[in-house]
Amino acid sequence: MTSLSPSQVIIDLDAYAHNLGVLRGVIPSECGMIAVLKANAYGHGLVPIAKRAIAEGVAMLGVATVEEGVTLREAGVQAPILVLVQPLAEAMSVAVENHLRVMVSDVQVAEQLGEIARRVNEVVAIHCKVDSGMGRQGFEIDQAVRRLQYLTRISNVDIEGIATHFPVADLKDDPFTNNQIKSFRYFLKQLDKGGIPYEMAHAANSAAILNYPGSTFNMVRPGLATYGVWPTATTTQMSQLKPVMRWETKVVLVKELEPGSSVGYGRTYTTPARMRAAILPVGYADGYKLALSNRADVLIRGKRCPVRGSVCMDQIVVDVGHMDVVADDVATLIGTDGNETITVEELARHAQSIPYDILVGVGPRVNRKYIGKTG
Repeated sequence: MTSLSPSQVIIDLDAYAHNLGVLRGVIPSECGMIAVLKANAYGHGLVPIAKRAIAEGVAMLGVATVEEGVTLREAGVQAPILVLVQPLAEAMSVAVENHLRVMVSDVQVAEQLGEIARRVNEVVAIHCKVDSGMGRQGFEIDQAVRRLQYLTRISNVDIEGIATHFPVADLKDDPFTNNQIKSFRYFLKQLDKGGIPYEMAHAANSAAILNYPGSTFNMVRPGLATYGVWPTATTTQMSQLKPVMRWETKVVLVKELEPGSSVGYGRTYTTPARMRAAILPVGYADGYKLALSNRADVLIRGKRCPVRGSVCMDQIVVDVGHMDVVADDVATLIGTDGNETITVEELARHAQSIPYDILVGVGPRVNRKYIGKTG
């Protein structure tokens, strides 16, 4: 059935492939890539993005949960899949059954995975997370060699990868990040000295790929940049990235508001003069953030039209000035119309948030339309 959703995001799979190529150009030729697809591929659609990533030759796919991994398997994706967040006990057998790699930060979890794999005569590949300063998942780095030495004795478990993560790689020449890289490199040398085998080491996210070339090791984990959004202020250095998502809706009503009219819940905006208002059928239930109230613009007929009043659950009101806007006109929330562009980064600034939050917030009732070559 044709979607009846009043708004849609248009996902350009060719732009996604282009961005993978741009990132490949700034990492060593021998370095592999884990395409990070967690949170529904940052709101872009898990399965279509995964299939295009595989077609472009990525080494592995990264998801946050076992459920995401199973969704890919059920869609026919046979490529290596790494679950980046250590799963709960009830999800481990499903991970093994679906041949998912698992990020591990705890000896007991590795033992449980090994026991499950032994019962079904399988070997489960694990990636061991080392906490070099993130303070989240990971073996404490000063104890990790001993822990991993123990893991090598667990049957039906293969240590495939060693990983860490950077909290502030978006800052250039940051002493904390430089120290993390140094500590992780020393740790890997200790593993080699102790005869602890592994196949790959990965640490670099999108920001680290650009800002810290020494952090690439032999595998990287780009996420946000693959979708055409750079997570740092150094966007000019990656200007060749192409936005993958365009978000648009349509005007459902145009009306005239008299001077002194209040707009929306809380009456947070009062018209100083007669205002021509367009009503758009999109709101915070779709992922258009409440914090954009009275701050953001949309594009209609190539012009910026400011949001007036509070963003509602299902609607927003925009001031279209003296433009001859009519119902069914396209309104662009993210993307380009004429000479004007609204970026994910711009919305994040207005919402006092981050680009990740804007992308993953685009809700399921917003229709996804795909253009470009599929996988």
